[in-house]
Amino acid sequence: IPHVAKRRIPVLFLCLALFLVCLNSCKLNESGISGISNIAGTSVSTGQSATGTTDSKESTTGYQDTSTDYDETTTAPNNKTTGTNEKTTTAKKKTTTIQKTTTTKGSTTTTKATADSIELVILNYFPELPGYPTEYEIGMICDGVQRKVGEYTLKVTPNDLVVRENVVIASDQQKKTYDKFTVEATDKLTGKKAQMTITPRKWKLNFKDDFDGDSLNTNIWTRFEYPYTNYYVRDGALTLLAEHKDEIYTMSGIRTLKEYSLKGGCFMARMKSPDKGGCNSAFWLMPEGRYKRDFFFMDTKLKNYGCSEIDIVEYSPFYGKEFPLTMHFWNSSGAHTAKSYWGSCDDNIYEDYHEYACIWEQDGIYFYFDGKPVFANRDVDTHSRAVAAYIVLSVNSAKIHEGLEWLGPCTDDMFPFETKFDWVKTYY
Repeated sequence: IPHVAKRRIPVLFLCLALFLVCLNSCKLNESGISGISNIAGTSVSTGQSATGTTDSKESTTGYQDTSTDYDETTTAPNNKTTGTNEKTTTAKKKTTTIQKTTTTKGSTTTTKATADSIELVILNYFPELPGYPTEYEIGMICDGVQRKVGEYTLKVTPNDLVVRENVVIASDQQKKTYDKFTVEATDKLTGKKAQMTITPRKWKLNFKDDFDGDSLNTNIWTRFEYPYTNYYVRDGALTLLAEHKDEIYTMSGIRTLKEYSLKGGCFMARMKSPDKGGCNSAFWLMPEGRYKRDFFFMDTKLKNYGCSEIDIVEYSPFYGKEFPLTMHFWNSSGAHTAKSYWGSCDDNIYEDYHEYACIWEQDGIYFYFDGKPVFANRDVDTHSRAVAAYIVLSVNSAKIHEGLEWLGPCTDDMFPFETKFDWVKTYY
């Protein structure tokens, strides 16, 4: 019997060891250390994979519902949510820069995200245009539903700002004077409040030409590549001519190439177009680089297409109360496409002077007519290789070459065509 017991002792020790291993394994599975138990739960971190390994250096954890009756939203009309980082272009000292910013579409950043949140947004965002009042259309989103106009009230600081229903209006002087505007909204349905801070942009003048005197300022302007450019400066205005001389049809243009360029910024001109015929009076931008190869920005909806020409206005009296604006795009193979839009006026545009403008931001380009927003292309990516833009002022006719029939009928008795410019400005 003792001999048999000796042989069984090792077997008993082996069984005991196996029992301890199994017991420890069960405890590990109960602790969920492998992460499998978290898959069916609600506590999975977005920075974790199903196996519990880290997919990213950043992880997002859940948050507690800390909602109150007063949430704060901050917004910058120029889409800034961080400090700027300016990168100077390689043109002369008069060449300025586009400000690189982290942006949020709709120009809002909420400070709280809760199950029953309330926030304010600027609807149909357009940057402030220098020299004009700006209308900020304030929208309220409560519990994920956008409130209708009349379902909330607005209170502003400083209190000399104008409020009309859901629109806050700041004059040009107020934008220059105040560093920020505070908008407080109260939801009539729930009594909840939300607050927004608006930081108006402080524009700096890059250059301005009022065309005073009797000659063109050649420190700013040089002739465009047209062979027969003809112009004069008189009575505070520049006049460019498209003529018919000795059976030759001419066109005229001047530009700020290598003198005043902007990589981002605001471009403005006040001009009066001819009152007859198939002509083209234009205010447009060209690249400080290779046309069709160097781009202002890429289009996020047109793969591999870059914008290398921006026609802020190309007007013919044939259009009456309407005018086209166009962005031209090319890709590396030379294929061309364009985005166009037609602005409008209550009266025939050729009857008086009008102001045309565009603001180029890092993620959008915005067009204005007489200080009012007209069109926005928000599918813009201004990458690090983007080049600055210089201004071209020009006039031509449908007689110059084939393909200009879209400017309307053009007969010899309509010449000369005269396009007048009262002033041109750029800001950064």
